[in-house]
Amino acid sequence: MDMDDDFMGEVEFNLSAAQGEIVNRAVNLASSLPGDAFAQVNPLIAIMQWWQTNVPEAERAGVTPEARLAEACARFLDAHIR
Repeated sequence: MDMDDDFMGEVEFNLSAAQGEIVNRAVNLASSLPGDAFAQVNPLIAIMQWWQTNVPEAERAGVTPEARLAEACARFLDAHIR
């Protein structure tokens, strides 16, 4: 997954197929949440902000950036699909 953001520069993730599916589902969900204009434009950033706010630091695991991203997206999905 390539992500180009003006203030960050280019960020590249080497996601597995399973990780890519989780991230894709979470991004689609975040970008479709009603009333959240920021998430509609910047869903991945919104997910990571949600993760930092709602998941205790001790539980924010993941050795690689890809693992952290997939974990954040999985938790976002779990919290918003019930």
